[in-house]
Amino acid sequence: MIYVSITPFGIFGSSKEDIKSFEDIEYRYLFKEEEIPEILYLLRVNPNKVLERVENWGDLKVEMFLKEPLPIGDFLRENLFEIGKDLGYFKDYDDFRRKMHSWGEEVTKRLIKSYSHQKDKIIIQVAEAISDLDKVINLLSERLREWYSLYFPELNVIDKHELYADLIVKFGRRENFTKAKLKKILPSKLADRIAKDAKNSMGGELEDEDLEAIIKFAEEVKRLFEKRKELYKYLEKLMNENAPNLTKLAGVTLGAKLINLAGGLDRLAKLPASTIQVLGAEKALFAHLRKNVPPPKHGVIFNHPLIQGSPKWQRGKIARALACKLAIAARADVNNDYIADFLYEKLMKRVEEIRRKYPKPPKKKKPKRKDKKVKKKRKKKKKGKRG
Repeated sequence: MIYVSITPFGIFGSSKEDIKSFEDIEYRYLFKEEEIPEILYLLRVNPNKVLERVENWGDLKVEMFLKEPLPIGDFLRENLFEIGKDLGYFKDYDDFRRKMHSWGEEVTKRLIKSYSHQKDKIIIQVAEAISDLDKVINLLSERLREWYSLYFPELNVIDKHELYADLIVKFGRRENFTKAKLKKILPSKLADRIAKDAKNSMGGELEDEDLEAIIKFAEEVKRLFEKRKELYKYLEKLMNENAPNLTKLAGVTLGAKLINLAGGLDRLAKLPASTIQVLGAEKALFAHLRKNVPPPKHGVIFNHPLIQGSPKWQRGKIARALACKLAIAARADVNNDYIADFLYEKLMKRVEEIRRKYPKPPKKKKPKRKDKKVKKKRKKKKKGKRG
């Protein structure tokens, strides 16, 4: 067995467990100084490529894969400067500090550059952008409604913000809200109602300048809705290309949220199904741990149609089944293996089984009756206190 430890300037190995001096280290593979930043970067992203350089050392026991550090690693860390100086990497301690700083800076730059090209990081940014847009759109839409309600309050019968802004942009003044024009956009009954309300509106009159300001504001709100649609199409494309299994099971929006909450597709793939099940419900989980309240049955996966469309007593079981399949889907996506159809079929079978097995809510457990003797003792104590 050869015990191995990796330093910034080389790989060192020894068959001895106890290392007292540099002479006890029998094997060494030194890096060229110009390739050190690249090797340090590989150690972070793909350490096996670095270890391929020492395949001829036989059976390896590498420190970086162990929970506890090896004696060889402790020795090298304690004497890193002295060993590097003897091997010709450093002239003095100032040179040691300067080169270590330079190598670390170069590795950081490479890591940042590599992360910026990872598609799951782009997915996270696009999902966050859509979430921010939703907040802004809702806020501005409410402002538009309050503003235009001064002139035509009856138009609030339109629930959808996008349609509300679109009507303001197209018609503007109340007299333009005619039955003939509205029927091209709205259902007949709703068009009749709005046309009648426009003729007998309780709103006040506005000057052209004031109304023009509202219409321009509505145009900006409408543009934000269009931008959101563009971003969603882009997100859909990214998700189908990079996480097709997850997208098939969870959908575009929920799949992107899970990647965002986990911090990336790779990290999501490493999470157990139990963690995926409660992602987004951290507050409720901590409340369960601290205050002994019931644990959460689901996090953001509650937004999945299978869970939302099921009775309360089935949701926990369906959430568990869904989380298991999502965990497998994420791992398949990381390995570029498309198994979504198989996973979806298995999931639907399990959901049908749950719905068949638990058609009615479970009976509530009756509270246990306290022992009669305990009641008698309490009565005696109460009598004693009164006396």
